[in-house]
Amino acid sequence: MAASPEPKKRETRRGWNWLLVLPFFGVFFPWIYNTDDPELIGIPFFYWYQMAWVPISVFITVLVYRASTSRRP
Repeated sequence: MAASPEPKKRETRRGWNWLLVLPFFGVFFPWIYNTDDPELIGIPFFYWYQMAWVPISVFITVLVYRASTSRRP
């Protein structure tokens, strides 16, 4: 009976994971962005600042995922 091959260990690069902290701290302190000015097409800063973090967070998450996983077959 042949020995079964051991599962490949996933290679990770943990340094990239620190980028995931940026979106958290970007919206963690509301007193920094709790203001109406500057407005963007009539939307107060408080709202558009938070909504701007949605695509930024997606971009950072995809970047960390691609940088920290190996794509070898």
